[in-house]
Amino acid sequence: MLSVLVSWLAEAEDPEGWRVILDGPPYVVKNRAREGSPIKEVWAEGDLEARVPDIQATLLDPGRFAKFMPNLKIARPLGKPEADGSFFVYTQLDLPVVQSRDYVVQVWNDETAQPDGTGVFRQHWKAVPEKLPERNGLIRVKVNDGSWVISPVGDGSKSHVVYKFATDPGGWIPAFAADLGNKQAVTETLRAIEREAQRRGAERLAKKK
Repeated sequence: MLSVLVSWLAEAEDPEGWRVILDGPPYVVKNRAREGSPIKEVWAEGDLEARVPDIQATLLDPGRFAKFMPNLKIARPLGKPEADGSFFVYTQLDLPVVQSRDYVVQVWNDETAQPDGTGVFRQHWKAVPEKLPERNGLIRVKVNDGSWVISPVGDGSKSHVVYKFATDPGGWIPAFAADLGNKQAVTETLRAIEREAQRRGAERLAKKK
């Protein structure tokens, strides 16, 4: 009962409107309503058992996302990077129960970590729904904004991850499914990224032998 009361007080006193929907371990997930919109913003953070460069390499290889990301059928970069270094990625989601979605985002790498593990990886993205024509049988997601901030913990063998996003999935989705998705999809995504980063780390070490 005490932990419930503490959580309730923390929620009530949050001046920025964040509500804790999953209080770890290993992740904390919060959400809040975006002012003037039915869209909810999500904030998730926690420590991953992987080095920053390996997580960075994972997130910079969208062509492999479909091999390890949950509910993701297709992910591929589009064309060459822009003059500012940003790039476009097309993604198709194969979702249970509800109609499948797709989206296109433009991605910017704001800061990258060094191969030795020093530094921080910062990335943000924004939906560009008009980049490609809409496809029959898919609902185009028109709001999908977010960011990653990944920094080393201790000796660098772990990383602290802050994952923020706001999305409007479009179409009809039951409220309970949307709320469950905020919790389940976020934690599954973080775990999938952790596993892939660990795989890359083991592969990197094997090459040194």
